[in-house]
Amino acid sequence: MSSNRLNQNHKYSLSEYNDKNYNKNDIEKVYSSNFNEKFSITNEPSIEYEEKVYYLTASSKDRNLQFSPLVNKYVVHFPSEFKNIYSIELIQAIIPAKNNVESEPYLLLDIEEIGDVMVSSDSNISNSFAILLLAPPTTSGGFIQIDNRIHENTTLNFTTPKASLSKMSISIKDNDGNLFDFGVNSNTLNKSMQNTFIFKIIVGQKKRAQLNQRNVY
Repeated sequence: MSSNRLNQNHKYSLSEYNDKNYNKNDIEKVYSSNFNEKFSITNEPSIEYEEKVYYLTASSKDRNLQFSPLVNKYVVHFPSEFKNIYSIELIQAIIPAKNNVESEPYLLLDIEEIGDVMVSSDSNISNSFAILLLAPPTTSGGFIQIDNRIHENTTLNFTTPKASLSKMSISIKDNDGNLFDFGVNSNTLNKSMQNTFIFKIIVGQKKRAQLNQRNVY
């Protein structure tokens, strides 16, 4: 390539560059404190949270029989993890009317992962998540629900939202704190022996309307 062509190219490039009139002041503007303050992520609107309600059923029929053979003491894993939990409320329980359970004054529900909500001079009650006061069975030998006319729904409110919950370890006990024997606690999924608990779970989720183009994980 000839020196004339090189010079022509250089002249063209320098001319084009100089036409933009870059100078020290432009660079200072980009890196000025005002520029950073204007476009800093810290100056975007604060992220707000909104409540979302879920209804969760935990049933002994969903347990892994290999690791949880008993219907009165078992672990269930959820399809997805709950995060940033504000409160957990027991709204219903369904248990089999077996082994004269209706003669019990009440049963106790223990859930290992979410701690105690009851306050009582009876340590068995205070160590439990809820008292289950029993309504009459729907049919003889059928199923029993908790009596909502007497039992106020038990709610556990977290002062600091619970970070996550992916499973429940459930125990059903009598008023003396012993696992209640429903009569068949062997490795079986006989539907007449299963129990189910229904919970209302409120979590905090980031308001998408506030996020604009921001990615939140």
